Amino acid sequence: MTNTSSTKKVLFGVNEKLKQLSVATKSEEKTDKLLLNSEDEPITTLSGRPYTKSILSPSASDKIFKNINETNDAIMASQHTYETASNRNVIPLRPTFKDYAWGIRGLDSRVARYALESGIIDEVDPDCPYAELWMGTHPSGPTTLRDGTTLEEAVGGQLPFLFKVLSAGKALSIQAHPCKDGAKKLHVENPENYVDDNHKPELAVALTPFEAMCGFRRLEEIAILIKKHPEFAACISNEAKLACFLASNDEESRKEALRVLFQSFMSCPKETSAEQLKKLLKRLQKEQSCDHVHPHEEPPWERKLSRAILRLAQQFPGDSGAMAPFLLNYLLIAPGESFYMAANEPHAYVAGEIIECMACSDNVVRAGLTPKFKDVNNLVSMLTYSMGGPTINAGTPAYGDDRIMRYTPPTGEFEVMVITCNPGEDITLPQLPVPAVFIVIEGSGNTDNDDGQRLVMRPGRSYLMPANCPELTLAVNANKRGPLKIALAHENQHMDEPTLASAADVGTKQWAGEFALPSEGRSSAPNTPRSIGSPMMAKLAGANGFYEVPKL
Repeated sequence: MTNTSSTKKVLFGVNEKLKQLSVATKSEEKTDKLLLNSEDEPITTLSGRPYTKSILSPSASDKIFKNINETNDAIMASQHTYETASNRNVIPLRPTFKDYAWGIRGLDSRVARYALESGIIDEVDPDCPYAELWMGTHPSGPTTLRDGTTLEEAVGGQLPFLFKVLSAGKALSIQAHPCKDGAKKLHVENPENYVDDNHKPELAVALTPFEAMCGFRRLEEIAILIKKHPEFAACISNEAKLACFLASNDEESRKEALRVLFQSFMSCPKETSAEQLKKLLKRLQKEQSCDHVHPHEEPPWERKLSRAILRLAQQFPGDSGAMAPFLLNYLLIAPGESFYMAANEPHAYVAGEIIECMACSDNVVRAGLTPKFKDVNNLVSMLTYSMGGPTINAGTPAYGDDRIMRYTPPTGEFEVMVITCNPGEDITLPQLPVPAVFIVIEGSGNTDNDDGQRLVMRPGRSYLMPANCPELTLAVNANKRGPLKIALAHENQHMDEPTLASAADVGTKQWAGEFALPSEGRSSAPNTPRSIGSPMMAKLAGANGFYEVPKL
C-alpha cells in the first residue's frame, strides 16, 4: 500500500513538471528556432556529438536542450563559428591523441587537459599515459571538424606539416628520422613499420623545462668519457677506440671514426652490455651518494651525465641505451626556447612538455630505450655523424610586434609562431596566404574579426585558420591575471630568414637577424643569414651585428 502511494506521488510530480515545460516553451518558440541551423536540423553539442531528442514533446525537448546549451555557454562559451562552411572563418578542430607508454599520466599531462577541453574525450583516465596531441592530416591520426569533416577535406588536400603537443613522462626511444630518399626506400622495404614515404625534420618549442639528448658529442668529449668510464669502454671494440683516439682534424675522418665507434657500441653483444651496465650503475650510485667527494669538486656536466644514466636505466632496466648520454649531447631547454632536428640526426627526448612541428610524416628509425621495433642497421647507416648539438633559440619578433615570436627552420614545410596577449591588451594575428592551425596553450581571452566572429579562447582549443581569412584580433580582459598564449603553425613563409639550424649546419656559420645592424654594417660572408633570436643575443653579437654560434 505504501509503495503504491509513493508511485502515485512520483507520477504526479512528473506530470506537473511536463505541464510547466509545455507552458514555458509556448512563449519561447522563436528562441527555440535559434537552436536550428539553416536546414532546420538540430545543431551538435559542444563535444561535437549530435543531440538526440527524448520521448518528450518537441517543445519540451527543445526547452531542455536550450537550457543545457545555455549552461555550457555560461561556463565554457560556445565554440560555434558563423558560416563554418565558409573559408572566411576560423573553424574549431577536433584533434587526435596518442597514449604511448612514455606519456604523462592523468591530468598531470597537458595533452590530457587539452584533449578534454577539445571534446575528444569525456573524462581523463588517471592511469592512461597521454603522450601526444596531433593536429594535421596524417592518416595515422587525422584531425576532423566538429561536423565530422576531415581537415584534409576542409583545406582541399594534405597539409605539409603535422602539429603536435607532446607530454613526456619518461624517455622516448633513441631515434632519427629519414631523409626523403631514405623514407621512400624504407617505406617500400618495410611498409608496416615505415607507414609513409616522407621525410620528417622537426622543430620543438619548450612549454616546460625540457630535457633531451640531441646530436653526437664532439669526438674529443667521447674520448675523455671512454677513458673515464671503463664500463662504457668495454662495450666498444679496440679498433673503434683507436680510431677515436687517433682521428685527424679532417672532418670526414672524424665522422668516419664516430661512425665506427657508434656502430661498435650498438653491435655490442647484449650479455656484455648488460653486465657492463650493471657495473656502471653500481659505481655511479656509490659516487652520487653522500660518501663521495663534495659536489663542487665534480664538474656540473659530469653530475648531470651520471644522474641521466641512472634515471634512464631505472626506466629501461637492462637496456644499454641508458649509456646514450656518453655519446649524445644532453640538453636542458627552458620554456620558450626551441631547437631543430634535421633528417638523419640522432636524438631522444627525455622529459617535459613541448610544442612540436614537423613535416607530415610518422617515420621513426629506433635503436634503443624502447620496446618497439628496433632497426639498428638502418639507423647506423643513415646518420650524418655531425658533431655538436643543434642551435637553441628563443625565437625572433615577427610582423613588427615583439609579442609575436617566430621559430623558422631551414625547411619549407613549416614554421611556428607563439603569440602572447597580456591582460588589458589586444593583438591582431597576421593574415596568411596559406592555411594555418593554432592551439591555445595558456590563459584565456576572446576574439573578433571583420565578420563579427567571436570565439572564447581556452587552453586546449584548436582551430583552423583558412588561407587569407579575415584578420583575427585576440583580446584579454584587464582583470585576468595572466596572458593568453597561442601557438600557430603554417607552411614556412620565411625560408630566407631561418632562426634555427641543425647540428650539421652549425660550425662557424654567422647569422644575421632582425636585431642585427643594417645590411651595410654586415659581413660579406656568403652563408645564409640566420636570426640572432633575442635582444640578449644581439648584445653578444658585437659591433658587426653577428653572433658566431659556438661549438658545444
